[in-house]
Amino acid sequence: MLSRFINSARQRIRVLAWKRRARRKHTARFRIGGVCEFLQALEAEGIRAVVLRQPETVPRDASAEACFSEDVDLLIDGNRLNRAVEIATAFPGTVKCDPYTNTGHRGTTYRKLPYYPPVLADRILADRELHDGLFHIPGPATRLWSLAYHVVYHKGTDSGLPSGCQLETNPDPKRDYQGRLVELAQRCGFDWAPGLTLAGLHEELKSHGWEMPPDLMARWPVQTDWHRWLYEREIRILDPWARQLPGLLVFLLRDDAVAEGLDDRIREMLSEKFRLLEVTSLDKTQVDSVTRRVRGGNWLEHRKTVLIPPRIAVVCYDHAPATVATDDLTARLQAKHPHVTNLNVFHKHAIRKRLNLGRRQQPTLHALHGADNACESQHMLRAIHDDCLEQANRRFLELLAARSDAA
Repeated sequence: MLSRFINSARQRIRVLAWKRRARRKHTARFRIGGVCEFLQALEAEGIRAVVLRQPETVPRDASAEACFSEDVDLLIDGNRLNRAVEIATAFPGTVKCDPYTNTGHRGTTYRKLPYYPPVLADRILADRELHDGLFHIPGPATRLWSLAYHVVYHKGTDSGLPSGCQLETNPDPKRDYQGRLVELAQRCGFDWAPGLTLAGLHEELKSHGWEMPPDLMARWPVQTDWHRWLYEREIRILDPWARQLPGLLVFLLRDDAVAEGLDDRIREMLSEKFRLLEVTSLDKTQVDSVTRRVRGGNWLEHRKTVLIPPRIAVVCYDHAPATVATDDLTARLQAKHPHVTNLNVFHKHAIRKRLNLGRRQQPTLHALHGADNACESQHMLRAIHDDCLEQANRRFLELLAARSDAA
């Protein structure tokens, strides 16, 4: 009885210690003994988890754990994170396990950002298979795309893959990522040559809906020459229309605001600052596309696990953009959001503040997400209209020309 009480107290202390680390660190590691048993305990509790990579290296017993010097990357369902932490503390040991989640909770992020965008993380957790009868890994196709994502956006030129541009890559990578990718691709029916480049792999990811959104790429916490080159390449695709429509801004009204019937009020507040060109209620295909392809604050509220999708797109035009901060608040916002080129974009912060006045007993509304600049507006429009992007832009040009003629 006493030993049970002592063990329970120790476990509670370990849980509190992990939560303290999670407040200080972006990824608060688990130190596990009996990794396979730990993963099986998660499964027994109905907590979805996968070993993201190199499942063959995961130590199977105590002797293997004693000489294991690597770490195990895990993706865990963030909806049950608290219970997962409790289970982890019941398996103390020496194996370093990095827990990532589909919800981006504290202690499970990569420098404050989800390791995979929540929609992609959900795909990974939804497509699992049992490995060696011990623990789960992503299914074959999901394993391929999640590894390709990791190689292109997390590892970049450190992966050893040729860049596909003027940038040099690491001649001595830690792992044979290219060989592994070619092998997985063959299993999935893709004929990828050993000369596969990072740029080519990025295009493969785009064609299968697994790419990193450009607006997330621009904010990725580790900005290498490769990230900057890739982002600039994506922006060049959007730049021609951004130059023709420099004052175009797209705002996405989220489900939390639309569900409370606030969409008309938000449109009125947007019209105080901008000219409204078009309002579009998004259908399911568009909602899925925007949620997947637009960063949108990852569509998750801080410390929440429920994704709040966009429902309405409001296309605006600013005929009098502001580039110089005239007050301290705007200056602080400008410093915090360096991608904003028109300071009138911060009108969305004023809208949120007005919407949340008097809501002390209710959840705070984030309500709307807006593009930071003309290129991001084009990126949002591409996610909404896809192949009809050019027609949409021509429609906006005609609306603006009609106003000029009337004036």
